[in-house]
Amino acid sequence: TEHKAAVKIMSWQKIRELRHIEDPQKEVAAMQFVSRDGVHPHVMGTLDVLQDDEYLLMFMPFCSSGDLFGFVQQAGRFPEPMARYWFRQILDGLCHLQKMGVCHRDMSLENILVDEYKTSVVIDLGMCLRVPYASDDGDGAVTDVSSGNLRVLIRPLIPCGKPNYISPEILKSEEPFDGFAIDLWASGVILFIMLVGLPPWEFAREEDPRYRMVVKGGLQRMLQSWNRPVSPAASDLLQKMLMENPRERLSLCEVKDHPWVLDEEGSFQAPSQEGWRG
Repeated sequence: TEHKAAVKIMSWQKIRELRHIEDPQKEVAAMQFVSRDGVHPHVMGTLDVLQDDEYLLMFMPFCSSGDLFGFVQQAGRFPEPMARYWFRQILDGLCHLQKMGVCHRDMSLENILVDEYKTSVVIDLGMCLRVPYASDDGDGAVTDVSSGNLRVLIRPLIPCGKPNYISPEILKSEEPFDGFAIDLWASGVILFIMLVGLPPWEFAREEDPRYRMVVKGGLQRMLQSWNRPVSPAASDLLQKMLMENPRERLSLCEVKDHPWVLDEEGSFQAPSQEGWRG
């Protein structure tokens, strides 16, 4: 093939050492699963997997432009049309994962790569989980996402992910959680950072005064005090994605149908490869 590919090479010894933190074999299996009907444009899948007695080799599409975090660092923060351009792609990637019955658990700007065509790709499925679904006949069997909306909560697990992006229910780790809701929370933090240039808080805990302000409805007021206001529509979307109670958070469908996401005013067109990095 004439297309470039990235190769991730992992020794079996290293895999055994890291398995309690992040299982590379699980990541390979997850990437093969989400790309079983072809690689989705916004979710990293595998092109091929090879192994011998010493190494596991994973071949993936090559993303030449780095991660989205680097673009935010370079720009300071994104104008709203630019943030919307990337956010829609992130939502498309999440939509694919949800259709496959998968929650990512580590959504972040660092885990979104950009290819030469200015397409964003969600990567790093090493901590993802299959979301269980109850069967229609009520026998308690777990089925795939095709069963509809009978999603089952996942038992509490050790918190994982990057601190700024972890939802409050995962930090508390006291009750079963909705895997899709935690990915939507992290996506709200991603959008916040793209629009503001800073994370909303250090940890989503009551001890953090910024967190307390946001979950009490004061997001727009906080941004005005930072002298980094966003449009009322953007503020409304962020506030509703960052609800402390996961049952009150917007669903993916509700996020995709939000006026800010659907807005076509000032549509952003990605520059050419030559002009992308200035």
